[in-house]
Amino acid sequence: MIEHWREDIDHLDRVLVRLLNLRARLVLRIARSKRAAGLSVRAPAREREVLRDVVDANPGPLAESAVLAVFRLIIRESRRLEEDM
Repeated sequence: MIEHWREDIDHLDRVLVRLLNLRARLVLRIARSKRAAGLSVRAPAREREVLRDVVDANPGPLAESAVLAVFRLIIRESRRLEEDM
């Protein structure tokens, strides 16, 4: 029983990695479009909106603080990708 649950977790971990990389590719696509249009890549209001949205989307059992910590890290890494372009 436990082994089956661990396999499910392993599968979900791989799905999460694929989704994070898909998100990163979209971040880079948006950054390229903004740069081509002469717009600022940085969008603090959008970052706040993302954080509000993920908190609202969280039904638990993860704590709000945990979800915020994860997404702050995702946003920080997204900024790094944009800056390294």
